[in-house]
Amino acid sequence: MFKFASLMAVSLISLPVIATTPVIYGEDNRQEVYEASAFHQKLASSAITMVEKVKLSRSAERPGLVQLEQVTLRSWLEAQFGEEKSYLLSKSAQEAVDQKVSFCEGERFTEQPNPAMCSGFLVAPDLIVTAGHCVTLENMCQSYSWVFDFRVDAFTKTAGVDVKEENVYNCKKIISSVLATGMGLDYALIQLDRKVTDREPLDVRTSGVVDAKTNLVVIGNPSGLPLKVSAGATVRTNVHPFYFSANLDTFQGNSGSAVFNAETGVVEGILVRGEEDFEANMSLMCIEAKRCDDSACRGEDVSRMTQIPEYAVKEALFKLAEKGDTKELEKLTKTKFWVDIYGKDGKTALMKAAEYNREGFVKALLAKGADVKVLDTKGNSALHAAATGLRKYSSDLVKSLIKAGIEIDGKNNAGETALLVSARNLNLEGVKLLIKMGADKNSVDSSNENALFHFARKGNKGAVKELIKLGVDATIRNTQGQSVEDLSKTGILAGWMK
Repeated sequence: MFKFASLMAVSLISLPVIATTPVIYGEDNRQEVYEASAFHQKLASSAITMVEKVKLSRSAERPGLVQLEQVTLRSWLEAQFGEEKSYLLSKSAQEAVDQKVSFCEGERFTEQPNPAMCSGFLVAPDLIVTAGHCVTLENMCQSYSWVFDFRVDAFTKTAGVDVKEENVYNCKKIISSVLATGMGLDYALIQLDRKVTDREPLDVRTSGVVDAKTNLVVIGNPSGLPLKVSAGATVRTNVHPFYFSANLDTFQGNSGSAVFNAETGVVEGILVRGEEDFEANMSLMCIEAKRCDDSACRGEDVSRMTQIPEYAVKEALFKLAEKGDTKELEKLTKTKFWVDIYGKDGKTALMKAAEYNREGFVKALLAKGADVKVLDTKGNSALHAAATGLRKYSSDLVKSLIKAGIEIDGKNNAGETALLVSARNLNLEGVKLLIKMGADKNSVDSSNENALFHFARKGNKGAVKELIKLGVDATIRNTQGQSVEDLSKTGILAGWMK
């Protein structure tokens, strides 16, 4: 069955059962994040936890901090009742709970809080991936938040008590989501309400298949608990085109967890299905985690990253954008996907096509719904991307972007307009074209320098004179109090400007 953690969450929906959830294979390899290797700790910083908003509390006495619900795994188990347990426990465990039987002595992590519903991971500045069955709730974006760093503290041994407000994100929209149980497809790509700037997106597989001998590690929220790192697993079956199976120690709540190549840190897939979590120990009259030999039981199913359309086509899309091949674009887009897909740097295929002055490809992408308002991690738009290579003949490209809604004087994180990017790259043609197209000829960057400064510093007297004739202000002073005339007195142009 799907790996859900929360009874409340499960009771809200009706899901087809395709296989019951996780289990311990061989030794229990789950460990706290602080116990893991430095490499795996870094990967864990990009893991994210899905939590119902009502399980997040804020207090005026603790500004900037959020607390997650502190109901423990043991208390959660003891509160179970009725048919809904069939989603969460084996039949023997259900019957045991009805008799008020709780966890066995020594069962791990039972005194930790378990507010998480699903797991996920960061793949771009504001994009996360999770399991498709985690987002089938109609109100998912409105009722659930995504939280980074829900983990046990190495010193206090608490978790979710003082989560930073800045680590709590909301769902802006579900970009791509499929739950096709008959085909074994189960994935979702979600856009967060803002960019994540304090941690790195993960590297993901975009072509080929995982090697049968690959060592694996999974990082997520088993049983809704704080993040756990579980290594020591390997691929078991690798024949299905949409998923592979492994002997991962995962539980309900691990749904959506990233499954990594343990050595390279590349995400191979998304944990989605597996064995039952808990069963009754009749001799001890208690409930414990189900255990299997490494090669026994059904194994845990992992949706391949390459089955997410956006990642299956991303490399090909960007190569076509660079070449400007619109015919191949038509073939590629017969598979429906989000054409604005981007990676760690936030750059889209539209930006790539604009950078290479591929006017036809830019128009084709715009016709397919590409959004000119998407910015990369440096705040650059497609027009900024085009600025370095703009030429006299690029007016139609600029017109297309402006018509689609791009701001000709929009600024990046450095305070630069596209005109200033052209100037910084000493592209006089680009500066003149943008002025002709209506750009602010006296726009200034964060140093309060306009286009003239860049050409003046390089000693390009002709460019400076030409821009002054076009009305670019030579009296503007930068944050150091210098004007272009001052530079002409002391720099490479000394003596020419009077």
